Amino acid sequence: MAKISINKSKLDRLANKTINEMVEPAARKMVEKAVQESQQKMLKEFESHPVTKEIEMGPEGYNASGTLGGYGNLYSFIGFEEGMEPIAPVRDLLSQAIKIKRLPTGSRKLMVNFLVELPSKEEIAKKSPMPWQNGRSWTTGIEQGISGLNSYLNKESFTSRSGYGLQTKKAVRSGSFSNTKYLSMILKGLEKNIRSLIKWT
Repeated sequence: MAKISINKSKLDRLANKTINEMVEPAARKMVEKAVQESQQKMLKEFESHPVTKEIEMGPEGYNASGTLGGYGNLYSFIGFEEGMEPIAPVRDLLSQAIKIKRLPTGSRKLMVNFLVELPSKEEIAKKSPMPWQNGRSWTTGIEQGISGLNSYLNKESFTSRSGYGLQTKKAVRSGSFSNTKYLSMILKGLEKNIRSLIKWT
């Protein structure tokens, strides 16, 4: 009778590999579903946000976001040229398929790791350049502040980029721009929703 010895560590590695090969497709499917559902919810939040809706109204819209104290509108205040659609590039970026990458498991057994690549602040900034100031982003300005409100006149003008809105040399009103959470809040909600929909942790 022959004695057969089997290396336990090799068996463990084989077992772990087999289980991971069975688990990974199910785990990926769960992550993909969570990402797709969360992205759709995020896009709805983006479209319904007061800043998005106000800029979509164009130069004749009203200050739905309250950033200007109810006076004028963001389209003419920021200085978009008439006919521009500043929301479109941001919408296109947020609508792109979110990449999901498989990561090494490391030293932990029976663990499947994925990296979900969400739109970054830098990517959003590139898609939302300030029309009159190189290197600045209007989406960042919404959250951090935009100067010039006290010298802003919302009136029809042939010299204005948008056809409405003028910046005077002297202050014509008091008050300042009211910062408001915009894409940072929307993207934070996206990440939170993805995590909440994934049941395996």
